[in-house]
Amino acid sequence: MRLTEAKRNPEIRKKPKAYRKSEAVRELERIADAEARKLHPTCPHLAPRTFRDDSSRGLTACIMKYITLKGGFASRVNNQGTFNRKLGKYIPSTSKRGLPDIISTYRGLSFHIEVKHGRDVLSASQKKIESEVIRSGGLYYVAHNFTEFKIWFNSMAI
Repeated sequence: MRLTEAKRNPEIRKKPKAYRKSEAVRELERIADAEARKLHPTCPHLAPRTFRDDSSRGLTACIMKYITLKGGFASRVNNQGTFNRKLGKYIPSTSKRGLPDIISTYRGLSFHIEVKHGRDVLSASQKKIESEVIRSGGLYYVAHNFTEFKIWFNSMAI
């Protein structure tokens, strides 16, 4: 059995980058903590609300919480198929192909947000949905991190 160079020499192995929260994520945590204290005034010791935007799931949670804390509506769209054990395969979803990850409304504006993390890019069906949303008067955004989303959202929601 041959060992790769990285296995023979542990100093060569890449170390994962440490995650550093952006100021936007820290601000979201402060706003969420303040909201929780307002909702539960008799509970003096609440667990702090923590968020991360270094994964698709974490970024989606940050975006949805920010919109709802601002007074808007946000919902995650689940358009993944389901696994059928009898057939032994996935059955595709009945929802339209290419729908964004988050659909929201804020002050009468329709926001459609597609979350992309890392090297992920829009598919052809997602690009088609993007053009349909924009053509019909909705706002479409491809979110790569929370800081850029927050800047975009605040500029659009004025």
